[in-house]
Amino acid sequence: MIRKMNRLHRLFLGAFVLYCTLATPVSVWARSDESDSSVYDARMQGYASPVQLDSGSTALTWLLLIVLAVVALGVLFKDAKRSHLD
Repeated sequence: MIRKMNRLHRLFLGAFVLYCTLATPVSVWARSDESDSSVYDARMQGYASPVQLDSGSTALTWLLLIVLAVVALGVLFKDAKRSHLD
């Protein structure tokens, strides 16, 4: 009986994870289909004329990617015989 209950719990947990995985993008997609197609930007509030910002660059994303790659590759050069007391 306990073994079947564990399977049932795993089934419900798997169904819940699947629901959360699929429901979140669908709800965001449904929210983005509003009647107003323009994007509201609070930084432009108060300007008399319609102002549009330049699109941002991806430089910060690339720097973060490089830093994470250095950290990930740095682990490869760690000595395997090194003790935790070093």
